Amino acid sequence: MPYYLGLDAGGTKTFCLAGSDTGEVLGFGRAGAGNYECYGVPEAAAEIKKALDGALESAGLTLDQIAGIGMGVAGADLPESYVMLERELFTPMLGDIPRVFRNDSMGGLRGGTKDPFGIVIACGTGCVCAGVNRAGKETRVGGINEDFGDMVSGSSLGTEGLKAVWRSRDGITGPTLLTQKFLERAGCADVDEFFHKMYYHQLSYEDLQPMAKIVFDAAWEGDTTACDILEWGGRYLGEMVNGVARHLDMREDSFDVVMTGSVFKGISPVLIDAMTTIVHRECPQARPVRALFEPVVGALLLGMELDTPMTEERYAVLADSLEQAEKRFGVSFKAG
Repeated sequence: MPYYLGLDAGGTKTFCLAGSDTGEVLGFGRAGAGNYECYGVPEAAAEIKKALDGALESAGLTLDQIAGIGMGVAGADLPESYVMLERELFTPMLGDIPRVFRNDSMGGLRGGTKDPFGIVIACGTGCVCAGVNRAGKETRVGGINEDFGDMVSGSSLGTEGLKAVWRSRDGITGPTLLTQKFLERAGCADVDEFFHKMYYHQLSYEDLQPMAKIVFDAAWEGDTTACDILEWGGRYLGEMVNGVARHLDMREDSFDVVMTGSVFKGISPVLIDAMTTIVHRECPQARPVRALFEPVVGALLLGMELDTPMTEERYAVLADSLEQAEKRFGVSFKAG
């Protein structure tokens, strides 16, 4: 029986799943940051190997039994990144085992929907949008950093909320519930005390995190300023989705738009509503959906599909097996 691995190497953790051709999950391994941009290639290689070894050992398999590997790797942003990582990390570690090597956003897309095509919009620490059309063509927009055009993230939404407090304090704009919520987070009696503590660095942005949650909470309670910030964010994320759809000629297609990342977990629906409106202007059949599974599941699916397209039966076995694996390994594979 062929066996497969799925690797999700991120900036904070690395997960690896081992599974069979039938869709049964057999093993799981975890480690620290597998993004070489965080600590360097040797350090990333050590963490990736730790996760791979953990998955193989718990599955009772050896690397020479693996027929294919799906890999979603954070930091693989440019063509030369793939060349370097293959040369310095993956070829020495994996040899000539067939593999699909993609940016981690593609693992998020494949794990997020039952379809082998669609668009993923990921927004949390940063934002990135990627897609695959029905013909298998891929593209990606954003996902580098603000210096290269990225606009919306949990950080930027929170920062815009804080800026709104200062504008309100100066009388440039009207009152906003954001002021009271930031004061509560900062432990300050009034906005002047808050201003001076921030100005003299007695309080930092880190002390106020998660600031994006403050904006979502205020919007949920009907604050116009907070809603405006979320609409701004949602519109930009919608333009990212449409950019991918244009690249892939998907605007007339029916497909899932998989939403992943902490920003999409905010209590107010304003951001998602704004994004959906923008998307539907160009892609009327697009379906914004919550991700089904974590990116490591998507990576495993990419590995399994190297040999055989996914069927309903295999997918059902995989979904059922993941529930058992969650109990065995003490980790959730469903997207939270």
